[in-house]
Formats: sequence, C-alpha cells, structure tokens
Amino acid sequence: QNHSHKSKIRVMFATMNFLFAQATLLSLSALASALDYPIGITNCGVQSWIQSPPKRAVTMNQGTTEIMLALGLSEHMAGTAYLDDHIWSELEDDYNKVPVLSDSYPDIDTLLAVDPDFVYASYSSAFATSHVNYTQFVDGECDLVIERKGENRSHCREELHDKGVQTYLQKPACELIEHRPAETSTIKTLYDEIWDIASIFSVYDNARKLVDSIEGHFQEAAAVAVGADPDIPPISVLWLDGWDPETPFVGSCCGSIQTIVERAGAKHIFDDQGIDDKKTWDSVSWDAIAERDPDLIVLVDASWDLADEKIFHLCSHEHTRKLRAVQNRAFLVVPFSASTLGVRIGALAYNLAEAMAALIRGEALPSLQFSQTSITADGSVGSLQAVGKSGVRVFEKLPMWNGTDLNELCPGSSVPIQIRDDVPLVASTMADTDNNDKTLALGLGLCLGLTSLVLLGFFVYSTQKCKKMEKEMQNLKMKEGATDA
Repeated sequence: QNHSHKSKIRVMFATMNFLFAQATLLSLSALASALDYPIGITNCGVQSWIQSPPKRAVTMNQGTTEIMLALGLSEHMAGTAYLDDHIWSELEDDYNKVPVLSDSYPDIDTLLAVDPDFVYASYSSAFATSHVNYTQFVDGECDLVIERKGENRSHCREELHDKGVQTYLQKPACELIEHRPAETSTIKTLYDEIWDIASIFSVYDNARKLVDSIEGHFQEAAAVAVGADPDIPPISVLWLDGWDPETPFVGSCCGSIQTIVERAGAKHIFDDQGIDDKKTWDSVSWDAIAERDPDLIVLVDASWDLADEKIFHLCSHEHTRKLRAVQNRAFLVVPFSASTLGVRIGALAYNLAEAMAALIRGEALPSLQFSQTSITADGSVGSLQAVGKSGVRVFEKLPMWNGTDLNELCPGSSVPIQIRDDVPLVASTMADTDNNDKTLALGLGLCLGLTSLVLLGFFVYSTQKCKKMEKEMQNLKMKEGATDA
C-alpha cells in the first residue's frame, strides 16, 4: 500500500514537472520570439555573436545532425558527416535531403567546398587539427592546445570564428574540463543546447515541440517504472560500450548514459565512476563489474564493435560467463547513435523501461513501440527479435556470430517475448491515481503557467513603458530646443 502511494506521488510529480516544463517553455518561446539579432552565445568558453541565422551549416557527428533535423533545419544545412549507424527513422526523409560530405570527418578541402558558415559537433575531435587540418584555412597554428593520451592536440574554434565560421560543441565534450556541465544528469544540458540552437536559427516553436516530445517520453518511462514490484530493488544495469578482455569501456557517471538509465527507472552500476573528470564513458576492470554483478547488460552496437560480438565474448570468457546477466541472457542492444546526447534520449529511456520489464519481469511489449522482425541492424536475415522505435533490440533467440550459434554457446535460456496491443500507459496510470492528486498537479501546473504569463506581461508592459518614456523625453528635448531658439 505504501508503494502504491509512493507510485502515485511519483506519477503526480512527473506530471507536475511536465506541466511546469510546458508553462516555462511557452513563456520562454514567447520571450525569445521578441528578441532580435545579433544573438550572443557562450559555448564551452567560446563567445560569439550570431548576426543572422546560418544558411550553410555542417554537422560533424550524428547526434548534432539529428538535433538539427528534429528542429526542422534541413534547409539550413550544406552538409553532414560521420554517421555512426542508421539515422533515426523519424528523421530519415529530411536526412536524405542533406549532402553527406564523408563517412568520417571530412578533410578540409571537402569541408570548405560547401562554404560553411556554421559547424556543429558532438565531440571536440571535430575541431582538432589531428582530424581536420584547419591550419590550411586559418593561416597558422591554433592557440588551444590540450594533451590527450600523451600527445598535444590543437583545437581551432576561436580561429574559425575569426574567419567567419561560427561553431557549436556539445557541452559534455568541451575541450576543457572546467567548461563541462557540473551536474551528472545531462537533460538540462540537452535542453539548454536545443534552446541555443533554436536561438541561433530562430526556430523557438520547433524547440518547444521537441522538448515537449522528449519530456513526454520520460513521463511514459516513469509510468512503466511505477509498475515494478515494491519488494524488489531497481534493475541494476551495466552499459557496455566497448569490449576488452581486461578493461572494458563502459558508461560512467556524467553523460547521457546516466540520464537514460535513471529515467528508465533502473540503477546504473557505475554512476559513481569518472566523477572527477566528468566522464561519459570510462574503462573499468571485470573484477569491478563482477563485484556489482548487474541484473542486465545493455550492449552498444557500433560498426567498429558489434553487439553480437560482445555477446560472443561474454559467453566465451570464464570470468564474464558467470555474471548473473549472462547466465540469464539479460541482454539489450542499443545503437551507438541512440546512446549519445541527442533527440532520441527520451524515446530510448521509454523503450528501455519497456524492454527491461519484458526481460526481467516477463511483461509484454507495446505494439506501437515494438515490432517483431528477423531483419538485423545491418539489413541481413537473423534471429527473431523485437525492435523498438528508438532502435532498442530485444532477442527472442540469440543470433549467430561469425559462424557460432550463440544459443548453443551461452548459458541459460532466452525469455519468450510477447507483444501486446498498445495502450496509453501514462493516461491509464494517471487514471489510477486519486482525484486529489490529479487536481493538485493540474492546479500547480496552471499556477506556474499563469505565473509565467504574468512575468511575460510585466516584461511586455515594462518594454512599452520604457519606449513611452523615451518618446516623452525626446518630445521634451525638442520643446527645450525650440524654446532656446
């Protein structure tokens, strides 16, 4: 009964947060639309003034490409580069309108050939001369030099600005640690970035709709998490990005991974890893993983490190084969692009919450979010699996890898996957809460909205008052001038 009450409170506060976010975004959108160029932006310590919306933007990584497309800015893009895997299906039509400059980072000649006026990247490497030889364009060396992995790397954002090319870098990847976000959860960072890009391109309404969509998915994820057994601790998750027999590369404290797992209602086993350096990913030992023994392993699928190969290694090595998640075949696969800071973060949290409930609690998956297929991520025919809209994959039967049947190799047995007719989870969960809870949440949301509108009205009134006073002062000066004459 206590758990039921706590669940109602959690949903109530999720609704309150959602209503507050909508009221705040409406007022911000109205305020922002009254602003005019130039727009001042400070990003990772680099200050710039945007004189007008860029017309020839280039995105250097998939996360930033998807943000631009989700904001409806394909017509402002001269090119894109470095696609990690498949573009999100919801953005595919707009993506096909944009020239692809390179499978990885473009060389400087290819980049300059499209005459970019704005370069937008997910990682600082996009502005490093070790990846793109900007020195040919900026006529000399770049001032910001940072030591990485034993070598000095020059970064050229300031110099690009001096040449008339504006830049923006996602804040968790700022070149200097002191410019990275202090908070471990990155959702505020993402929303700030969306509003920065909206300000640069003057697409405030699109930004509000995008943030509303992400928040809506988080609310749906919270509704799924509410259904967990109160006597069982949250599902503990290892986020395995890169395989290594000694020191695997995993999700750590301070990036999108922590936000996704937390919003999915699970426990990230390395939420305390890499705090000093604010790391999104970090290397750990298998002993440290065995000590925390996760309930479930999320496997990142990337062309350079396939999820199926990770399953092969996990089931082949004696020290990893004993892990509880491996024994229970509790594997979920996510595309690398969905795990980075971007527009899929809400949809991924929601799909993960559903997929975890299916694997650990035996619940059916919703048909509007998941479909069964035997087509793998690379387009080939494989084992039967359920695929979510965000790209999450749940295995009905483990696949083949390099001629090895992983069903034969791995211990345990796979959990049967069922798909139910979809229902509006948030709406049905809210219907179960007390009327008083709903009234309180709605009332508070309306109050916050009214407060925002009052502040907006005061802003408009003050502006008009100032203009009126300025006009009266001008008239007074004119009268004084006429008297003196």
